[in-house]
Parts: sequence; structure tokens; C-alpha cells
Amino acid sequence: MTSTRTATATGAGPSAAPPPALWRQRNFAALWSAHTVSQFGTQLSLFVLPVLALATVGATPGQLGLVSAAETLPFLLVGLPAGALLDRWDRRRVMVAADAGRAVALGVVPLGHALGVLSVPLLCAVAFVTGLFTVFFDIADQAFLPEVVGRRQVAAANGRLEFSRSAAELAGPGLSGLLLQWVTAPLVLLADAVSYLVSALLLGVIRPPASGAAPAAGAGTGADPRPPAAPERMRARIAEGLRFVLRHRVLRSLALATAVANLAGLGGALSALLPAFALRDLGLSPGRLGLALMLGNACALLGALFTARLVRVLGLGRLLLASRLLPGLGVLLLATAGPGRAVPTLAAAAGLMACGITAYNIAQVSLRQAVTPAALQARMNASVRFVIWGTLPLGAAAGGLLGSAVGTRPALWVVAGVALLSLLPLLLTREVRALRDFPDDVEE
Repeated sequence: MTSTRTATATGAGPSAAPPPALWRQRNFAALWSAHTVSQFGTQLSLFVLPVLALATVGATPGQLGLVSAAETLPFLLVGLPAGALLDRWDRRRVMVAADAGRAVALGVVPLGHALGVLSVPLLCAVAFVTGLFTVFFDIADQAFLPEVVGRRQVAAANGRLEFSRSAAELAGPGLSGLLLQWVTAPLVLLADAVSYLVSALLLGVIRPPASGAAPAAGAGTGADPRPPAAPERMRARIAEGLRFVLRHRVLRSLALATAVANLAGLGGALSALLPAFALRDLGLSPGRLGLALMLGNACALLGALFTARLVRVLGLGRLLLASRLLPGLGVLLLATAGPGRAVPTLAAAAGLMACGITAYNIAQVSLRQAVTPAALQARMNASVRFVIWGTLPLGAAAGGLLGSAVGTRPALWVVAGVALLSLLPLLLTREVRALRDFPDDVEE
């Protein structure tokens, strides 16, 4: 396990000058803007794609699960080699290319609708290609942030990025439901494609300082001058990242807890069960479902705004435990919803999930970045993503099949139990329970 020490996050002594405020840093402003635009577009597609599959293609819960599984399957297939490559590649350029690729992939949906060939297999193919680009973007994104702002400001920067995601989750469902009253679902997806193009343009203006904490020669801020690694070297780099995560008790605990949570969560089983439960079983319109989710997602802003303060009051370990518990309670409440009180129940359930997920993500991502040497950032992120995103396709497929077999409400009770089990890896890890704050630095 990599040890920590109490020096400044950049490795300088206590007298080092503090970095400028985040809002004054041009590179972070561009990254934050790109992240915000992309998140708003993504929320449109997350809401509209299940509505499209249910209303236009007539998908079953099992088929919804297949579409969701296709989008996250690439993390199982290429997540680990992507991390090894991204410790050598220019991460900013990879993010720009991934945004452009996602824009093109999403553009296929309205084209397929216009040509009359839209189907579940086509939606699965689009989801898979989009997910493939997302693998490279997300791993590069988390490894790139410490280069842009430095380790000392990673937690604050993650808070701002998470605030944007929370704001997008707040407005996205309501905006999507409103747009669906005016235009067809395939046309709404064009807005997401455009958002990825805007994000790519914003990322293109970032120029990290040459003296930033790049993980290795050429990694992140420029091409690696060394020749491409042989397959044996690639396997060795992947194995090094996996060993680091699995031997690090805190990283291993976070990965296991998040993996179990994702099995049941909004990207896993709930991605297939929630739309079918709300639109078919409860009889909600897309607009009323969007309203319920928008009201609930307002709690995500609370999580983004108060996480840093809660770390100081509760301690980091207790915050991780509390925030991991809330989503499971939210699914329990969701399973009790009935047609007569569907909107308030869904809003309250979504609020519990959103608040917990937001606070947990800020804390666990910042903690992972804080305890990982710069040279291992991308491989650490890829290894963790392999574990935590690898359960998403399994959860989505299992949730859809379970909903088709026993009904969506009984399936939700099972999902709630799985979500609550995600607390166990954190509870059983003494190092997590004892955490008071983020470590300042790591030994490289």
C-alpha cells in the first residue's frame, strides 16, 4: 500500500505559494465548461433513450436492459488496456476525439428513425459505440484533472465538476420531458450530439503548463516519445495498475463498494426497471416522470455544495459510509410507489439517491486521486473503472430479465437489498472508517 505523508500536494515545502483560485485558471474554466455542456447533453439522452425504446420500438424491460448493458460493456472489454495506453498518450487529445466520436454515434439514431430502420439492435449498436468512446474519455478525464489543477486543488475541482453534473441531473429530466412535448425523441438526441461537439471545442483550447504534474514523460500533455509498448509490456503495465488497486486497502474497498452499488444503480438494474415501472406500471407520462426526477435531483445540489463541509464535520470515512447508505434507502422507497402518489414518492426516492451518489462520488474520486502517484493515475482509474463499471452491464441485463420474469416492483425490492449491501466493503475496512480528511500527498 502506498504510504502518505503530510507535505503539500505538489511535493513542495510548507512555504510554497498557494495556487490561484480555480475560477481564475483558464484551463480549468475550459475543462469545467466542457464538462458542464456535455453533462447537460448526456442527461437528455439518458432520459430520452428509454422513452424512445419503449414508445417507438416497443421494447420490453429485458430489451431495455440489453441497451443499457451494451453501453457499459466496453469497460469490461477495453477498460484495462485503455488505462495502460492513456498513461502514455496525450489525454486531452483523446478526450477531444472521444467527444467527436460520441457525437457521430448519437447522430445515427435520428437518421435511423428517418429511414425507418430504428430497432433494438440498432440502439444496442449505437450504445456500444458510444460506450467505447466513453471508456477512453472517462479514464482520460479523471487522470487529466490533476494535471490541470494540481493535486492540492483536486478535491475542490471535483466538487465543481460534480456540481455541474448535479445541476444537469436537476434540469435534464424536466427539460427532456418538456422537449418531448414539442419534438420527437430522435430529434432530442441531436442536442446531445451537439453538446459533445461543443465539449470537444472547449477541450481543444486547454494548454496544461509544461511544469504540471504529468505522470510520465510525454503522458497527458504530449505524445510519448518512446516506441509503442510490446504486448508483453502492455500486459505488465495493466498488471501493475491492477496490483496497485487490489493491494491498496482503501482503493480496493472503494472499488468493491462502488461495484456492488453500480450493479443495482441507475446505470445498472435501475436503468431497465425505473423507466418501465414509472411509464407502464405507474402510468406516468414522460413529462410527469421528468418532473419527479427533476424535483428529486435537486438534492444532488445539496450533496455537491456541502460535501466539503460534511468532511470537516463528520470526517471523510463517516461521510463515505453515510452517502453510500442513502441510495439503497431511495430504492426501498421507490419500490413502495403507487399510481396515486407516484410523483412525490419518485421525487423523494430520487432525492435520496441523488444526494448520496453526489456526495459519495466527490469523496471517493478525490480520495482515489489523492492516494495514487501521478504515473499510475490512468491505470488506477482504468483498473477501478474495470471493476466498478464492469458490473453495470451485468446489472442492467439482470435487472431487465428479472423485471420481465417477476415484474418490476418485486425486482425493485431485490435491487434495494443489493444496493444496501454495497455498504459492507467500507464498513469492514478499518482504514476507511478511520479517515478524517484527504491525504495531502503520496510517495511517487
